[in-house]
Amino acid sequence: MITEKNIRQLIETNGDLKISITLPTHKVGSDRQQNPIRFKNLLSNASDELASSGLKEKEIEKLLKPATELLSQPFFWSEMEQGMAVYLTPDYFEVFKLPYELSEMVYIQDHFLVTPLLPMTSTDGTYCILAISLKKSRLLRCTRTTIADITPEDIPGGINEWLGEKPEAQLQFHTGTNEGENAMFFGHGASGEEEKELIEQYLRDVERAITPAVSRTNDPMILFGLEKNLGMYQKINHYSRIIDRPIDHNPDELSDEKLRDRGWEVIRDHFLNELFQALETYRDSAADRVSNDPSEIITSTVMGKTGAIFIAKDSVRWGTYDADNHKVLFRNQPKNSDVELMNWLSIKGFETGSDVYVLPKTDMPDQAEVAALFRF
Repeated sequence: MITEKNIRQLIETNGDLKISITLPTHKVGSDRQQNPIRFKNLLSNASDELASSGLKEKEIEKLLKPATELLSQPFFWSEMEQGMAVYLTPDYFEVFKLPYELSEMVYIQDHFLVTPLLPMTSTDGTYCILAISLKKSRLLRCTRTTIADITPEDIPGGINEWLGEKPEAQLQFHTGTNEGENAMFFGHGASGEEEKELIEQYLRDVERAITPAVSRTNDPMILFGLEKNLGMYQKINHYSRIIDRPIDHNPDELSDEKLRDRGWEVIRDHFLNELFQALETYRDSAADRVSNDPSEIITSTVMGKTGAIFIAKDSVRWGTYDADNHKVLFRNQPKNSDVELMNWLSIKGFETGSDVYVLPKTDMPDQAEVAALFRF
């Protein structure tokens, strides 16, 4: 889970020499073998660029060492997402694995390339859904458009199976025909309290499997299930990032896709309310309060005029900003001290108090490459 705190840490990291490396990666299949090879090639490109800037071979080797050491760590490459971003200075090293594809890039400047991470704080962030059921619980890791089933292998398969493995319970488990979980009951004269206690024991075993799995993602998690089961699970849960808005519905009736979509509604309202309010304000504002002109937006942001900035995902514009004359020079290909201006704009936005969002092109105001909502 990447947060605004991670972005600000990158922006505020000390040093004039900062290296950002991004690349697409593969999670499964034979293409996985290309991940370290592609990364090694990018490290070689970074080494060449650093040498061209005047650094000596030993200095380059020392600077890139934390990243180079990843090549000899098979476990690191065994668990990949769809993209990877690596950040280096002489005193700082960080790696982020991302659930969407990135372009290959080596970016060496006095600032990091933060735009590859910003979709995670906009609409491409990951979240987990725990579908709690007495028949079969599922743990899904989702984005707005993707789903990965990360249900741990050691989770109980369902209360029937769980009871079969616990003969000491000496209870028979029966299922009604019309009301799903609400029709389940226990035989041999078991009281309501005994039934409740047995279900709680079952859910404790579910929780023991789920919490380590979801803790590895550090994602917010939404609970999805019948109210009686949700209440029990919330009491025994040990994961700290459960969203306080459970969904009361029998998950057995829904596909993974339906669960993801219902979860997205919660995430959108819980985390992204400000984003969607800003988009609505943009649509309703007068022409002098908004812009989709890159030069005007960059200049206005430097002057502290911009309230919200929207940048199309994967947008890249090279150039420089002339601070003396408040002008922007764009180039098709980078030269000399040119910077990636959409990234530079994002950093200036954070520094001047703007809200910065990186969105799919289809979600952009006016379908623009960049847009902004002005404070005044």
